[in-house]
Amino acid sequence: MKNPKWLYLLIITLTLTCLTFIALPILNVFISLDPENFKNTLKDGEVWKAIFTSLKGATFATIVGLIMGVPTSYFLFQTESKYSELVESVINLPIVIPHVAVGITLLELLNSNSPLGKFFSRLGISFVDTIYGIIIAMCFVSISYTITSSLMGFRSINKELIWTARSLGASPYQVVKFVILPLAFPYILRGAILSFARSISEVGAILIIAYYPITAPVLMYERFEDYGLKNSTPIAVLVICISLIIFIILLSISYRREKRIA
Repeated sequence: MKNPKWLYLLIITLTLTCLTFIALPILNVFISLDPENFKNTLKDGEVWKAIFTSLKGATFATIVGLIMGVPTSYFLFQTESKYSELVESVINLPIVIPHVAVGITLLELLNSNSPLGKFFSRLGISFVDTIYGIIIAMCFVSISYTITSSLMGFRSINKELIWTARSLGASPYQVVKFVILPLAFPYILRGAILSFARSISEVGAILIIAYYPITAPVLMYERFEDYGLKNSTPIAVLVICISLIIFIILLSISYRREKRIA
């Protein structure tokens, strides 16, 4: 059955509106860019150091999120109980909590005078104004994406494949390694990409718990506060370019993996 012409036109219109809504601000910032300011930004060591800090923090936050998040999503996949919805709600809380509140919460928990902060201090780890604070803040705001996407991947698997593998003599470990994880991997990878993207863009929580070492979004905010739009725009353009390149590379890997499985 064909869609009515008006419905098709409505869908096209809304799609174009959505694309314009996303692309217009990004295109405008490139058009309004002062080439001389951008050239100076490319030579600014502080900017590159901040970008490296963001990439480093986001990478480690994503890895930590995968280590904790994938087993958690697998546990939820295997455990179907009346409490599953409650657990999933708790897991998604970081998405809805204001990020300044996240920073305050983490600072309250991990400052040098708190019991947990003192415990980590004995191990030589401090979270206030350190890379560890950046990583923990990034991981907190992004881990929900890894868990949710991985859980979708596990739930998309036809359970008959699992039962068939078990009936043919495969151990639970072999089923996980050779059946479940390969089939769910595109979802896990997509979750990791979203987590990385969310981590690298975090500002609010980092401002509270770890202003230093300064990250790229925090540096943009600082330059905007101190020098205005003209001096913060080139950093924004540079970060957008780098983020877009990384995002395209990661998504292309994800698409290739999905095609191989399909």
